[in-house]
Amino acid sequence: MTPRLTGMAMMVGASLCFSGMGVSYRVAMEEGLPTAFVPFARGVFTLLLLLPWLLRHGVSGVVTRKPRLLLARCAVGLFTFQTLMWALLLLPLADAVAITQSRPLWAIPLAALFLSERVRRDRVLAALVGFAGVMVIAQPTGDLNWGILMALLAAIGGATVLILLKALSGSEPPMRIIIWYAVVSVLFWGPISALVWITPSWWQLGLLLLGSGLAVAGDWLVSNAARRTEASLLSPMEYVQIPAGAFLGFVIFAEHPHWGLPLGVALMLAATVYLARSAGR
Repeated sequence: MTPRLTGMAMMVGASLCFSGMGVSYRVAMEEGLPTAFVPFARGVFTLLLLLPWLLRHGVSGVVTRKPRLLLARCAVGLFTFQTLMWALLLLPLADAVAITQSRPLWAIPLAALFLSERVRRDRVLAALVGFAGVMVIAQPTGDLNWGILMALLAAIGGATVLILLKALSGSEPPMRIIIWYAVVSVLFWGPISALVWITPSWWQLGLLLLGSGLAVAGDWLVSNAARRTEASLLSPMEYVQIPAGAFLGFVIFAEHPHWGLPLGVALMLAATVYLARSAGR
């Protein structure tokens, strides 16, 4: 298998890991855990899971030449993760996952803003078609829907994280990126979690540990995929989360997708595939 195909396969695996992570964390929050406790627990469990790697590599394993870029990735990651958790609580699982998967469409203006890429007319048209798909899924009624807003913010944050990971992939190993994010999560969410502390049950701890393990696996796969494959080819692979989210939502939460979901996903997928083909040309 070529490095490009390996990276695309890794992105599919990461997407499935993140689907399982979202379900684990949503069940934990529905069981009564505060939303702030989830990212804190994720950071703690991530450091515990990676403790053998830390002991083997020592300080040299986490020293970086790009601290500002890593901190930017951590800050955007904290924002993205929290908005995703709120979206999962406020929306049906399939809708939340589908809207957050509009990340490739937001990457166009972000790439123009941060990477000084030229904005082409055909890509703007593709982005508008994809955004129409988001609107079909969201089915806005004119009232402010906080769940949809959180999902859109998570999508924009996710696109920014992918651009930052691509910028870091040339010099920073995946484990270093993951550990930095875990440490910043603990330092940021620790004091907040102390203020809203609820002692979790063994069942809730198991859910948090499962979600954290899947998150670590997903982060590792994404970081390695970014080292092998262009971002324009990685983004379409994430759409596997949409049918996975619909299936898990039906099986675990008894949620039935509405008629707009397949139509909206089709528009988003068509726009993203066109962008990938355009990038290949």
